[in-house]
Amino acid sequence: MAKVPRDVVVVVDEAYLEFTTDEAVPDALSFYREHPNVVVLRTFSKAYGLAGLRVGYAVAQEEVATALRKAATPFGVTDLAQQAAIASLAARDELMVRVEQLVAERERVHAALVEQGWDVPAAQGNFVWLPLGEDAVPFAQACQARALTVRPFAGEGVRCSIGETEANDRLLGIAGEWLHSRE
Repeated sequence: MAKVPRDVVVVVDEAYLEFTTDEAVPDALSFYREHPNVVVLRTFSKAYGLAGLRVGYAVAQEEVATALRKAATPFGVTDLAQQAAIASLAARDELMVRVEQLVAERERVHAALVEQGWDVPAAQGNFVWLPLGEDAVPFAQACQARALTVRPFAGEGVRCSIGETEANDRLLGIAGEWLHSRE
């Protein structure tokens, strides 16, 4: 950060912060405190489950925050979204219980994929990544045929959201079959 010119804004997106268990993940708010050009973005879309309401916030120094306000869409966040965000903050203890459950399920799915033979990167969000390359779209189609939706990135891989145990088990079954059919 010391090498970044002060007139260059550095944005740190912490959309998946609540799911992070890696101790090595840096504290973005400390960067913000030390460097006036750092902006930290947070959202209620992921852990809070308010994706459809499109509500989040930026932590920024006054000069940057003023510029952001000038560029923001007027009335971009509805009253309903604001009320839901406030209610979510009031229910933080319940949120953290759900996050812990999701993280445990994510770790279970990750371990099972590794055991199957997948080279899966460690996950710190609410999903796992399957590096399928050119097989991303066909894999997603195979999942869809079995009533499971994953998000393919053509030529790269597939983002598999962690959901209910039953859905995750279906993913593991499809992934195991897919991997072994390629041997």
